[in-house]
Order: sequence, then structure tokens, then C-alpha cells
Amino acid sequence: MNARKFVIANPERCIGCRTCLAACIHAHDLTGESVEPRLQFVSTLKVSTPITCHHCVDAPCVASCPTGCLYSDENRVGIHEEKCIGCQNCVLACPFGAVTIKSKVKTKRFGNLEINCGWKPVVIKCDLCSHRPEGPACVKACLTEGLMLVDQDYLDNLSKEKRIQTAVAAEANLHS
Repeated sequence: MNARKFVIANPERCIGCRTCLAACIHAHDLTGESVEPRLQFVSTLKVSTPITCHHCVDAPCVASCPTGCLYSDENRVGIHEEKCIGCQNCVLACPFGAVTIKSKVKTKRFGNLEINCGWKPVVIKCDLCSHRPEGPACVKACLTEGLMLVDQDYLDNLSKEKRIQTAVAAEANLHS
């Protein structure tokens, strides 16, 4: 079983504070990176919740990418930022709405002088804060513990527990 990890949100715990977004931006405020949150945030009258990449084993975003910008390894769906052409195939293919394309300033350096050379598209999606040994910043920052780093084993166990609860409830209904 592939136990690839990803972040899930519990919308019942989310209070809409967006601390997860701030933590994500802060964690990626590194030289050369696009300073954008790697997660999306949905807020309606009934629900607020962050949306993150599920790092699918058979990722539709990877399959749709014509340049190899997106790739899948044993641990996650990653990005070769320099290969992005801004085609938006990955945005359309992601079943979770967790991928976006942003524009980043393209620069060239001449000694101490840096010149703006236009704009370059770049894929923005969760990278599980792979540069942080302590894991995703959003999970650690969530005030209500509404974000969790999970794997398929966790989801399988959760499904098993729900099936047991359903069977127990069904049995109780038979005897009442």
C-alpha cells in the first residue's frame, strides 16, 4: 500500500481565520520562490476551509502536463517550476481545485543590476513544505487543529471505523 501523505481539512473545525494561509506564505518566503500560499481557501456563508493538493498517486495534473513541469515521485506531486508554460491543463485536471497558475517576474542579473524581463507562469500547489523538517507549516499553525497530515492508511482506518459504526447502528435498529 502506498502511504503517500497529504493535508486534509476538517471544515467543522475551521473558523476562517486564515492562519494556515499566513503560515504557508511565511514558510515559502524564500529567495527564488513565488510568495503565494500553496493552498486555496474557500469561504461561503456555511463553510470555510482550506483546499490542498492530495498528492494523488495517479495524479491527473501530472498526466495532463505537456512539459513535465509536474511530476510524481514516491512521496508527492512536485513541480519543476522552470518547465511551466502556463497552459493551465493542470488547473483543469485537478479534481480538488488545488492547483493554480500565477505570474512571476522574470529577471536577469547583470552584476549588481537586476532587470525585469517580463512575466513567467508558475504552478502554485502544496509541496508539503518539503524544505521544512517539521512538516507542513499550515498544519502546525492551525489554531483549531482543523488541518491534519494524513496518509492512505489513516483514511483506510477511518473508513473501517465508519463501517463498524454503521454495522453497530444497523444492528441496534434491528433489535429496537
